[in-house]
Amino acid sequence: MYYDEYEQYQSFRSMDDLNEAVRQALYYYADKLNKTAVTVLKLLSRYSCKVIGVSWMKAATIAQLIDKSEKTARRALKTLEEVGIIMRVPTIREKGGRGYDICVIQSVVQAEMSSREESGNERESKAQKGSELKETAISNKLNNYVIDALDSSYTPDNVPDRFISACKPFFGANKIYELWRRVSIAYDKSGLDSSVDSVLDVVIRTFKTSVFAWKRGAIRKSFAGYYYGAIYRVLIQERRKEVAAESGAFGWLEKCT
Repeated sequence: MYYDEYEQYQSFRSMDDLNEAVRQALYYYADKLNKTAVTVLKLLSRYSCKVIGVSWMKAATIAQLIDKSEKTARRALKTLEEVGIIMRVPTIREKGGRGYDICVIQSVVQAEMSSREESGNERESKAQKGSELKETAISNKLNNYVIDALDSSYTPDNVPDRFISACKPFFGANKIYELWRRVSIAYDKSGLDSSVDSVLDVVIRTFKTSVFAWKRGAIRKSFAGYYYGAIYRVLIQERRKEVAAESGAFGWLEKCT
């Protein structure tokens, strides 16, 4: 397993944090989750221990474990993603083509929760019981909010300035850094002989086309996951060009000997 690669998606520092996030999700989104979606979320959390918060089970495996059809399992995953409890990141097979999705459980704390209106004695009682949970959740995630709020000038020095300039109209430092990490992973997997700086124009052009797709509503999943898949495919094409150029050079040498 590519544990090192999956670590970039780790969403929690400890299993306690993960379990707390799952409890929050089940509480806050109880009215949006059916029994199957709840079962799938709990299953994902149990299989997200190697890299905390990250699971790479195939939909067919999930279906088998919950004793449901694969279609039902996929529907539950879609529900969890649409609500915002998980993020699905597509993988690319070594021989090309889309592989399985990585499921990343997200922290669920939203400002709209504080404005949720409750009616009736039973619902008011439930809100009171959950008030301490809300305060604890907000406190635990405050640092994450601060990091996400940092502007592009805080981006680490290992990220090229040109890449930062392309990204900063849309994202802050934390997101830009995350996107560059995915570029680095895609670059390493592509096997390119050229340096990453030499393909920076391609990297930025692919980012811009991904933003265009995002703004047109063509990206249903996470932007980072979409961009990773796009940049990996482009870098593989660049590697093929290298191989073709090398083959041409060797052919020319053979004719000269």
